[in-house]
Parts: sequence; C-alpha cells; structure tokens
Amino acid sequence: MSALLRSGRMSNTMASRNWHSLFPRAMRTPTMGTARAPLRVPQRAYSAQPGRWDPHVTKVKFPIPQLPNYKPYFILAGLSMAAFWYIFSAYLNNKERVGSSVLRMVSHRVKDAPEVHALLGEPVNLKRASFGDPWIEGIVNPLKGKVDMSFQVQGPKGVATVYFTSIRRSKLDP
Repeated sequence: MSALLRSGRMSNTMASRNWHSLFPRAMRTPTMGTARAPLRVPQRAYSAQPGRWDPHVTKVKFPIPQLPNYKPYFILAGLSMAAFWYIFSAYLNNKERVGSSVLRMVSHRVKDAPEVHALLGEPVNLKRASFGDPWIEGIVNPLKGKVDMSFQVQGPKGVATVYFTSIRRSKLDP
C-alpha cells in the first residue's frame, strides 16, 4: 500500500477510501485496522421477570475510601481572610487620616490652646493607640470638603476627646 502511494499511482484520498476494501475484516487486527482496542460491552443482567431489567452493578475488590470534608476549613479560611482584610483596610485608612493636613492643623491648634492647657496640663499630645499611631475616628475627605473626625489627646492631668467637623459650602471656598 505504501509502495503504491510512493510510486504515485494511487492518490492519498483513494488510499483512504480503499483501505478497508483491501483488507477484509477478518484480516484486520486492532493495530492494523483501528487505532484503539475493541470496546468491551458490559453484560446486562436480566431479572427473572420478563420485561424487567436490573441495572448494572459494578463489584469492586476494595471499598472506596471516604473523602475528607474540607468545607469547615474553607469556611474558616474565608472568614479569617475577611477579618484580616477588614483589619488591614482599617489600619491603612487610619494611616491616611493621620497623615492628612487637616489633622495636623487641628492638633496644632489644640496643642496651643490655653483652655486645653488649663484642662489637661502641659504638654498636650495625641494619644497613641495600637501600632504606635493615634486612632482617628470619622471621615477626612478634603476633595469633597467633608471632615468629621474625633481623636484623643492626653496631658499630665488626663485624657480628652477632640471632635472636629467642617463642611465646605462650595468648591470655590478653600
């Protein structure tokens, strides 16, 4: 067959059409006529009652082991990731508030106010919270002109909370 193809007397399409006619089914082996082994058809079990068919049941030598249930671990991992993300974003938002110019201006005015010195003593500083930074509550959004924040200051006589609110009337106002 390959000699006929090499000699040019038989085209490739003609070879594929006549392949089965050249070799009868009895001569074909699984490696010669087909690329795969012949399919094994499972034997169907028929019941004693006519018209009833029992489904095929596979018998295995060893029982299939039960898979472990990882669902609680996935739920725990998801909840811990959500908690970590919440704490991390709160920390970063606080860092942004601590670095704002509004907080610097308000804390400078509070430190220099004589009423605060009379109440808390001198020196007056921002009270440090977790991670060494003061914790600033509220919103600091200078682009929209909204500032509503609170923070704690401490002096030798005690601790006080400062509340500051500012809303810009128009975008043209500084």
